[in-house]
Amino acid sequence: MRRRWLVILVGVLLLAGLLVYRATRPAATLSVIHPRVGTIRTYVQELASTELPHDYLVAMPISGWLNRIDLREGDPVAKDRVIATLDTADLEDRVKQAEERIAALRANIAKVADNTMENDSLIQANAIVKAMDETVKGAEAKVKASQAVMEFAQYDVERLRKLAQQDAVAERELNAAEFNYRKAAADHQGDALNLVALKTVDAVAYITPKLITDYIGKKQYDKQAYERQLLEATAARAIEKRNLERATIRSPIDGIVLRRHETRHQYLMAGTPLLTLGNLNELEVSAEVLTERAMLIQPGDPVEITGEGLSDGPIGGKVLRVYPAGFKKVSSLGVEQQRVKVAIAPDTRPAQLGVDYRVEVRIFHGTARDAVIVPRTSLFRGPQGDWMVMAVRGERTQLQPVRVGLLNDDEAQILEGLSPEDAVVARPSREIQPGMRVAIARTE
Repeated sequence: MRRRWLVILVGVLLLAGLLVYRATRPAATLSVIHPRVGTIRTYVQELASTELPHDYLVAMPISGWLNRIDLREGDPVAKDRVIATLDTADLEDRVKQAEERIAALRANIAKVADNTMENDSLIQANAIVKAMDETVKGAEAKVKASQAVMEFAQYDVERLRKLAQQDAVAERELNAAEFNYRKAAADHQGDALNLVALKTVDAVAYITPKLITDYIGKKQYDKQAYERQLLEATAARAIEKRNLERATIRSPIDGIVLRRHETRHQYLMAGTPLLTLGNLNELEVSAEVLTERAMLIQPGDPVEITGEGLSDGPIGGKVLRVYPAGFKKVSSLGVEQQRVKVAIAPDTRPAQLGVDYRVEVRIFHGTARDAVIVPRTSLFRGPQGDWMVMAVRGERTQLQPVRVGLLNDDEAQILEGLSPEDAVVARPSREIQPGMRVAIARTE
């Protein structure tokens, strides 16, 4: 009987011990962290590429034969250095033709500008006109005189005829008077014809000065026409000289050759691209950022530029500009996104970094110093959507609401709810419930 009770007592003691063990045994072993005090920075991280804000396209300035270009991609060029040339034989001939035309026009202008002979001829013609006027006046006086003689002879004949009817004059005297009358009439007729001829000559003489004056006017018109042609020829020569100068193509910048478009000897039209030049010291980094994140970025924000090819480590930089216009882009997963370009100026340019190279950037847009910081993995959303952590106090888990400040991909700033002395589960999961007894494996 006593043995039976002893067995029952031992069983009860074992059961009680098991219950006590199960009640005091930790339900899980966890890794915890203590919030640290330090600096936290928020950033936007994106893939980016290098680009030049300005490149310089060197093209054919005029149509012509291009000589061979020996420059290759990556070759340095200095400003005003000759980088390409055109065949100048035809251009030099055009300049000579323009100069010969100018010389001929100047000779014609000098020729038509000299009116010495015309002015002398005009003086002579005016003198002839004056002399002819005097001659005509003399002829007119002579006609009047011969007319008076003729009229007197006519009167004498009529007088003698009346006397002859009365036999008061000799027939011989009458015949002499009639002869004198016929002679005076002939002389008068001759003087009248001579006057008509002199007037005709005088009229012709008046035409000569006008012809000379008109000829001088025509020479003046020709001179103006030659002067206009000279202006056109001078402008044409300037164009040909400028084309000859353009046949020597010089670099507009200090930089390097980015691309070669044409290199061999061939005939090309004006505007054909030859070389693309750039100055790598002006290199920028361009990132395409989601517009909702881009609104957090301001010019001057610091940037960290990384890449596998940057053997010396990350490069510092700053935001130059956030472009005002966004654009749509489909991601690799097929999601349509609204993005905007952000231009970044690197502080230095490693020698291995060129144009259109792929890099990665972190654009920092917020900083908090002396902040209480926990890993991002320790945060989760509560039932009401607020931020929470799983704290460990007295070997038991406890839900702890927190107010979060700055937040990046790795860490979070805790404004309220935690202190550096608190222990927080580093990576909480659904299996860890509030009030669980836990053991701490290690502190991260």
